[in-house]
Amino acid sequence: MRIAIVGTGALGSVLGGLLLAAGQDVFLVERDAAHVELIRKQGLSMEGVSGERVLHPPISTDSRDAGTADLVLVLVKAYDTEGATSTVEQLLGSDGAVLTLQNGVGNHEILDRAFPGRVMLGTTTIGALALAPGKVRHTGFGVTHLGEADGSLSERAQRAAEALRSMSAGDVHVTDNAVGCVWSKLLINAAINAPATLLRVRNGDLPCTQAGKELIHEIIAESLRIVQAKGVSLISDDPEGRVLAVCQATAGNICSMFQDILAGRRTEIDFINGALAREGDAAGIPTPVNLTLARLISALESTGTVRVP
Repeated sequence: MRIAIVGTGALGSVLGGLLLAAGQDVFLVERDAAHVELIRKQGLSMEGVSGERVLHPPISTDSRDAGTADLVLVLVKAYDTEGATSTVEQLLGSDGAVLTLQNGVGNHEILDRAFPGRVMLGTTTIGALALAPGKVRHTGFGVTHLGEADGSLSERAQRAAEALRSMSAGDVHVTDNAVGCVWSKLLINAAINAPATLLRVRNGDLPCTQAGKELIHEIIAESLRIVQAKGVSLISDDPEGRVLAVCQATAGNICSMFQDILAGRRTEIDFINGALAREGDAAGIPTPVNLTLARLISALESTGTVRVP
């Protein structure tokens, strides 16, 4: 199977490196020309739980250099998904499929509009951290769920899962509830990322106060009303308890949204709390907590140059 990875941030680089090390036919596509040139010259340096190594993956800014792929793995930031569709189109073979493992909701819908019936979706908890250009840390093994939006257990999903299993980076499951997996992860991200970023705390510190616990409760309660209205079946019977468990399991972590703010980068808030606010509005469900969090993070993004240290 020929695999193209679109987006070589932390997760794209780690997955690309692990797939290459496992002997998979993989090609990376990255729009940052300087990043591409660095990896071509010095290789991709990986450290962490899977060991230290320098890999030399095929990489280009031009998707035409890759030829066509059987599987296109989309790992760009959610706000870049629309712009990445032209790249995916050039990469996608006549019988090829697309898989998104991105954060938030809306990515599958964007890709499916461009490539109807050819897009799978899923989630992964494989940990990745960008240390410097061309250098990443594989911070943790994880569980990956993927499947079809209609719940069918397709042959192409099985083939994609087999390729990902070759990385030996954790369990990989084909699921009949990929949509529920994506929404379950959305609720975790919504309840942790924005609050931890605004409070400037690590994940484990968020629920250590009564106010922090109440904030998590209100985000989940508001989000569950939307989930129920949409008829989404979550993979956890206790999503609030799951959030608290994730906070504990990743207690020392600075969430990705907080990392983006610290680095002066745009966040994915529009596809997390912002998406929940839009879904609530469409269903006639008030979302004051998620809407306020989305507005605060958006304001935080745009005031970086005038903020008091």
